Amino acid sequence: MDIVSWLVEKGESTYIDLIEPLREGTAEVLLASEAGVLICINKNTRCCALFDEQALPDFAKLMVGSDDALCVHEGPLVEYLKAQGLPYHLGCVQAVYPSKQRFVLSSEVAIQPLGLEDLDIVLAHYKHADRAYITERVSAGSMRKAVVDGQLAAFIGRHAEGTIGMLEVLPAWRRRHIGEELEKAYINLLLDQGRIPYCHVDTANTASLSLQKKLGMSWGKDVIHWLN
Repeated sequence: MDIVSWLVEKGESTYIDLIEPLREGTAEVLLASEAGVLICINKNTRCCALFDEQALPDFAKLMVGSDDALCVHEGPLVEYLKAQGLPYHLGCVQAVYPSKQRFVLSSEVAIQPLGLEDLDIVLAHYKHADRAYITERVSAGSMRKAVVDGQLAAFIGRHAEGTIGMLEVLPAWRRRHIGEELEKAYINLLLDQGRIPYCHVDTANTASLSLQKKLGMSWGKDVIHWLN
């Protein structure tokens, strides 16, 4: 079974969170059949799409009790895991950049790698991850910053499981389209690496949803649920 080709046929934008890690070689297949696909990305995130409810017990037993973050496409498996007491984090929509066309960037914003010397600024403004995780992402070369007039104005990165995220514009620099410029630059970076850029957006984050629409992102059909 060619899992990637099969998932692409089912809907590349909807299942890109399974497809890209498999293409990139960062994922291990834990269970795959026509009933569903479960992978482990970078040994710390389990991502699953269940297609046949009768197979739910087989997939659930590989998720309940795991210390990994769980990324689960909408369906009965989500409610089952919640009923087992797994902490529910949030529901997201998946936005995928469908083009190979790079963005033309403004000369007024300098895009640079974010370094460990910037760590305290990042931690002061980004509250959804701890120091160890951000340090690992910086050390992996996965984060970028926008510099305006010599000052760090915003930052962005790629999460360990492959999604673009951690986009934060510092308060003094908001409403100047710097976040938009920074995400465009990150999309360009991933295109240059031969990757398909995608992100998970909290269904309640109207500002980010509007930004993804402005950037021409396409939407997956499923809500993606994060647990653990």
